[in-house]
Amino acid sequence: MRKVAVLTGTRADYGLLRGLLRQIVRDPKLELQLLVTGTHLRDEFGRTEREIEKDGFQIAASVPLWSGDDSRMAVASDVGAGLPRFAEALSALAPDVLVVLGDRLEAFAAATAATILSIPIAHIHGGEVTEGAMDEALRHSITKMSYLHFTSTEDHRRRVIQLGEEPERVHFLGAPIVDTLADMDVQPRPEVESEFGIRLPQPTALVTFHPAVMDVAPPEQLVEELLAGLLAVDGLHVVITGSNSDIGTADVRARIDTFVAENGDRVDFVESFGQRGYLSAMAAAAVVAGNSSSTVLEAPVLGIPSVLVGDRQKGRPLSPSIATPEPRREAIAAALHAALEGRSGAPEAAVFGRPGFAQRATTVLRQSALPRPPRKTFHDLLKESIS
Repeated sequence: MRKVAVLTGTRADYGLLRGLLRQIVRDPKLELQLLVTGTHLRDEFGRTEREIEKDGFQIAASVPLWSGDDSRMAVASDVGAGLPRFAEALSALAPDVLVVLGDRLEAFAAATAATILSIPIAHIHGGEVTEGAMDEALRHSITKMSYLHFTSTEDHRRRVIQLGEEPERVHFLGAPIVDTLADMDVQPRPEVESEFGIRLPQPTALVTFHPAVMDVAPPEQLVEELLAGLLAVDGLHVVITGSNSDIGTADVRARIDTFVAENGDRVDFVESFGQRGYLSAMAAAAVVAGNSSSTVLEAPVLGIPSVLVGDRQKGRPLSPSIATPEPRREAIAAALHAALEGRSGAPEAAVFGRPGFAQRATTVLRQSALPRPPRKTFHDLLKESIS
């Protein structure tokens, strides 16, 4: 059997990976090794490893990473300290391939350890652009460390090849979220309200904001403008979810805590919905706002307009239903009004491919050659053009 280690570090990437995990478990020629890290292991972020266990997955190894200090120096130290922990876990598991998704520091640290140990890496969501986030550099770095690539669009596939990866190892499989939304049984609005102790009247804005150190403005300024813009829309109820563990998270979370406490009549907070709860809340909302990838991925597929604040997602393909106002409260409020009045464009659900990502990815993981060491030839587009 081929051993497939899969890394998950946040509630967000776990939700995207769950379909693939189930497909791997069902495949008689593959053995799943689930490697859990990041905010899954932290109480202040909802300790979402419990959600993984509730879903019936066996955790093969847990790698604590974050100290709780979100300063740049502390985060750099945490990543450095995490490298030998990932190396130890991967050495003990001895997988044939490590699957990582996206661009977070957890993925970067694990991919670095795997590269040093000569473990082939399969990277999901490479080739994308997010100009306002440090994730941009991390994502392309993970691409260069990876042997297999599962991209969400053809443009992203071409970009990975542009980075020197051989075309036969770069697969356009679509986005995992398309599978999730195609298969999900969305909870009715009253059930979501009861389970999470929130209100979802019409209209409601579902809001998630994560700090990004390379954004157009400091994260504390952006979140202030976002919250003020939300308040400026009369009659708009707001449901806010918890921020990821990133540089600057503490200040952002403190401001959100104050906002929730001061506006309890029209604001609710949920640390972690879990994927089904989050998407069910989104389906009940009138608009999605903030800078989470869900504004550009999940919302258009569900047919919900969204208001994207700042540059954290700049460079991703955007549906016409996504507004990108200037990061000022007046412009944000105007974009929210337009979304609520149906003046934004129609959602484009087909941007990220068709359902079937998990099955296609599992087939590639089972059938692809996975050499040790995973030596690669640089695919030189310059030579191609000269010849």
